[in-house]
Amino acid sequence: MHAVSLACLGIIASVHAHADDAHAAQANDGTSSAFYHFSQAPSATGFYETHRNTQIAAWSLRQIHQSLPLIDDPWVVQVISQMAAQMNASVRTTPLYALPVILDHNINAFAVPGGLIGIHTGTILSAEGMDEVASVLAHEIAHISQRHYEHRMENNKRLRALQLGGLLATIAASAAGGGDAAVAMMAGAQTASAESAASHSREHEREADRVGMQILAQSGYDAHAMPRFFGKLQRQININQAKNAFMPSFMQSHPFTAERMSEAAARARSHPRPTQAALQSQATLFDQLYWRVKYLSKQTSETELVANAKHSEGARLALMMHLADRGRDTEAMRVMTQIQSDRHDPAVCLTAAHIHTKAKRYQEAQRILSSCQAIYPERRDLRLALAQAYGHLQEPTRALALITEHTKDGSHDLMAWQIAYQAYEQMAQQADDQRAKDIATIYALRSRSQIELWRGQYTGALQSLAQAEQLAKSHEATSLIAMLQKDQTSIQSAQSFKP
Repeated sequence: MHAVSLACLGIIASVHAHADDAHAAQANDGTSSAFYHFSQAPSATGFYETHRNTQIAAWSLRQIHQSLPLIDDPWVVQVISQMAAQMNASVRTTPLYALPVILDHNINAFAVPGGLIGIHTGTILSAEGMDEVASVLAHEIAHISQRHYEHRMENNKRLRALQLGGLLATIAASAAGGGDAAVAMMAGAQTASAESAASHSREHEREADRVGMQILAQSGYDAHAMPRFFGKLQRQININQAKNAFMPSFMQSHPFTAERMSEAAARARSHPRPTQAALQSQATLFDQLYWRVKYLSKQTSETELVANAKHSEGARLALMMHLADRGRDTEAMRVMTQIQSDRHDPAVCLTAAHIHTKAKRYQEAQRILSSCQAIYPERRDLRLALAQAYGHLQEPTRALALITEHTKDGSHDLMAWQIAYQAYEQMAQQADDQRAKDIATIYALRSRSQIELWRGQYTGALQSLAQAEQLAKSHEATSLIAMLQKDQTSIQSAQSFKP
């Protein structure tokens, strides 16, 4: 399985290798500074490339939702996304497209054109601190910020499609426990494709190391985390080689060599260390993240949680989830009394609400979440959890008010669309007249079509819209018909898109 993980990293490195020649020229004349290149006005080709890269990111996200097991826990996604967004903002004016957390025990992370970055749970659980997780994300953000994905020649575009397809297929096989099958899938056309790109990969990997470390330090993390994590990857490579495990030639083209790690360690010494307060805050957050991911990915046991809960707040919170999920809410609440963190800490709020929800004490869950959400109104995780609480309380209007910003046209927030679908179904059931019932049903079907779209179920998505349009026509609701037809066009475009 580790061979598969390293193979995936190899594909990513080969994708990194194809920068636009125009970008290379900019680098030579000094106009492509790590922190200022984004201010350059894009050319007409740049606008086209930006649009196409967004389409590639959307296509990739649909493939990921369709094929891979994900950790969709709102708090975990919030923490990883917020960390990546902060670092991304230091070098790019365009937000990242999405950051799925893939349930896979291997160390791996990847990026695709358009700003989609994926990270494996194995990467988080292999890290020893938040700065090491941040170092992986910073490296991928650097590849994006330095435009290592831009292509000018048509043959490079065809190569990119081959690489992207192989990347996602291989990660899917790995996540499903494919092992050798995943490696075999890689060994054919993917190897040939990557080999043709290898001449550029070292340059781009070095640039991503350098810019990634600047991003890391500028965002308040310890720059030494990057060479530390490189060391982990190199040790895994050595293990694979000792076992005669499959090692793709493109991985051999740009390994985490002693020279590369030495350069990273030397560069890290030039960056200031974070303050003690920042280190403590990161340590507290990582403790929560580590144990929550370990529990959600089924990599721990009750015995381990109980033992670690004696000295770890994150383990206590995970233990509370474990007990609540097994109907032992009284025990979970007893552990809750040992929590020392602020009760308005989002992780604490969400865990406490989880206990009450599992015990069907929905009013209490809503009360806790409302109090926290009032303090952190911008947080997606609290908004979604509170919307779900209102759903349990049969208050769909209040649920929908919380998620409106997450279900705008083009939104790929799958969980928000699921909440919207359930809320509109409740509205239809509660409606007093047939027209109100049908209007709510139309919106429910539209929400369902978005769920199906982002899972790559195009036929189902179009069928849901057709049903909604039929209802809208029966009421001569012209504005709704226009909205549904616009959605239909978008889904058909998504269905026909090939990278």
